[in-house]
Amino acid sequence: MGSMSGSEQKPRLAVLTPRFPLPLNKGDRLRIFHQLEELHRHFQVDLHCLTFRKISTEDLSAIQGRCEQVTVHKLNWWKAAFRLGWSVFSRRPFQVLLFTERHLVRSIRKEILNGQPDVLLAQMVRTAEYVKDLDAVPHVLDIMDTLHAGAEREAERAPWWKKPLLREEGRRLLRYEHRMPQYFDACTIISEQDRQLLPHPDKERITVVPNGVDTDFFHPEASPPPLEGAHHRQYDVSFCGNLGYAPNVVAARFLAQDVAPVFERITGRPLVLLICGAQPAAAVKALYSDHVDVIGDVADIRSAYLAAPIFVAPMLVNTGLQNKLLEAMALERACLTTTRALGALGIDVGDAVATANDASTFAAQIADLTLDEDRRMRMGRAAIQVVQTAFTWSAASAPLVGLLHNQARSFRAGRA
Repeated sequence: MGSMSGSEQKPRLAVLTPRFPLPLNKGDRLRIFHQLEELHRHFQVDLHCLTFRKISTEDLSAIQGRCEQVTVHKLNWWKAAFRLGWSVFSRRPFQVLLFTERHLVRSIRKEILNGQPDVLLAQMVRTAEYVKDLDAVPHVLDIMDTLHAGAEREAERAPWWKKPLLREEGRRLLRYEHRMPQYFDACTIISEQDRQLLPHPDKERITVVPNGVDTDFFHPEASPPPLEGAHHRQYDVSFCGNLGYAPNVVAARFLAQDVAPVFERITGRPLVLLICGAQPAAAVKALYSDHVDVIGDVADIRSAYLAAPIFVAPMLVNTGLQNKLLEAMALERACLTTTRALGALGIDVGDAVATANDASTFAAQIADLTLDEDRRMRMGRAAIQVVQTAFTWSAASAPLVGLLHNQARSFRAGRA
């Protein structure tokens, strides 16, 4: 942090998030955690976080260097359950109802304005109700992903009892995403692909702000500790992610139940698969077998990426830019994913990443990559070059910094 006089010259930025940025076990947390580091170079940052859980002293300390002040706003699970119970009388998305506690709206607005910000950044539509009409300060919404599209795709593969809820959430999100941008001075989104899925008529005015990757931490010469809980000496492929997140559950099951049998028919041997990540759902744990390891939280996720020469991300139902794909690319892995997940990168990566969209093609690509070490090496070298050129957090956050600076500059000029 610079001197006080230097710090005072920076515009003041208020940030509102639906969750505390730590631990880094979800995409929205990872995004804002690293964005805060970049934003703090250019702004005085006051961070406001909604949370259902108690925040540890260690996590509070870890975030302090990325902002001037941190304010935690505690949500109540019982009130959230009550709101969801009465959701039949509302048209708002379930997740917006879950995170919007009416009695907190006034106090959060008051605390934000007490900080006298020059601009406000709200993360995800889950926070929109708190600040959508806070016209006293320029306010920017990071839509992040087109959630309605993800809900619709998830409904296609969900159990019968879950389909109606997901379809209803998709309809509610579609309406919400259509009208919400008009309440904000500007909006951002994670990829061009997601921007095109938005139902809002002025979507071309929405700024694409991709995710990045910490290339110092995810570095091919990293030496993380041995993978905890691993039973197999050599894996063919790994898949990493939050294993309680529905799209990742779908991906893990697809790999183990659909791709693996085809691979065995092609090669005459089983596919040795590592599935690793936080909070594995029961459906993921059930995939464990003689040839499939399922490992939950590990001390260092790089151990899982590096445990196999090939990283496979069969993302079938969700939208957005995949952090897991960027991290594997930064570690020089040969990566295989869907065309939709690759398209979210928004740039032509050439032969750096392979694609497939069905079980047969995934299995054939994996079979080829397991036999062709030269191809794997070429892909790995090309992948790390893509990341270091376009997806460092500094490069990825530059459009956001510029947008917020412009909003703050206009606001200050209007007050002068």
